[in-house]
Amino acid sequence: MSDGGQRCRGGRRRLGRHRFEPARLVLGLCLLPIAALYALDAVDETDVPMAARFAMLPAALLLAAVVAVIAVAVRRARGPRETAKEREAGEVRGGER
Repeated sequence: MSDGGQRCRGGRRRLGRHRFEPARLVLGLCLLPIAALYALDAVDETDVPMAARFAMLPAALLLAAVVAVIAVAVRRARGPRETAKEREAGEVRGGER
C-alpha cells in the first residue's frame, strides 16, 4: 500500500488534512440520542410517542442544514486561506508575503 509520499520526520506516516465540517458533527450528535431512543423502545424501556420520534429526524437534519449554511457564510467571509505549500514557498523566498 502506498502512503501517498506523506511522511513526517522520523518516518511516521502523516494523516491527510481535510476541512472541519461542523454540520456533520452536529448531525452525528443529534442522531445519537435518536438512535438511543429507538434502541430503548426496542427493549420496551421508554414510552416516547412515535410521532415525537419521527419529528426528531427532520429537526436534526434542519439543524445540521442551518449549521452548514452558517459554516459556508463564515468561510466566505474569511476569504481564501493560505495552503501549506504557499507558506513553504514564502519561507523559501525569504519570508516575503
